[in-house]
Amino acid sequence: MQRLAPLAALLGLAGCATVPPPSPAPAVYRAVGTEPFWSLTLDGREMVFTEANAPGQRIVQPQPKVIIGFAGEIYQSPRIGVNIVHGQCSDGMSDRTYPDKVQVRIDGRAFEGCGGEPR
Repeated sequence: MQRLAPLAALLGLAGCATVPPPSPAPAVYRAVGTEPFWSLTLDGREMVFTEANAPGQRIVQPQPKVIIGFAGEIYQSPRIGVNIVHGQCSDGMSDRTYPDKVQVRIDGRAFEGCGGEPR
């Protein structure tokens, strides 16, 4: 019985040791819109808005902390405002549907589209 005591103590300590889980990769959120064609990416560090019909129209802002609204997430920076509303959305140009409706304001201009992983 005395030989088992050190083994039990060792096993007890081993059960207390924890290995931290790996840091998850930052999730990238994408939104798109048509008429005019635009895209938005939120990667956890930056918000990047690109308007396809305006060459050179790429606006990058630090991604602010999220505001949790009653219908989804809101991000506000000096130039970019993003309102994500959870609800099915169709891009109107394909058979793809998205889980979110997305409203973007860039320097006072309004854009509407869809976001999340298309289905």
